[in-house]
Amino acid sequence: MWSTHILDSARAKKKQAREQLRVRLLDAAMQALDKLSLLLQFDKAYVFGSVARQQGFDELSDLDIAFAGLRDEDYFTAAAFLSREVGIDEVDVVQLEGHRLASTIVKEGIPWKRKG
Repeated sequence: MWSTHILDSARAKKKQAREQLRVRLLDAAMQALDKLSLLLQFDKAYVFGSVARQQGFDELSDLDIAFAGLRDEDYFTAAAFLSREVGIDEVDVVQLEGHRLASTIVKEGIPWKRKG
């Protein structure tokens, strides 16, 4: 009879490592948003997508952040800043105003809390 305990253990370790990476990335994103709020004006921000969910996140996942009140001229500055601060190339920035998924992002995303 085959025993899969070694395979099961390896899968569990990999799953745990992915979850730890997701939590670190989420924390880094929130800290980066704190810093960004000192440089650019925006009203709210939400981390959404795979970083906001325990299921579906992996090492190749990008970071999705939605903003309310981010000016158009600050869009690329925000994306570049977040990418540098968090240390990943794949940062997708979304402006909530008029976005077709805005209500879903607000409902399912993790809101950034302004400090102070």
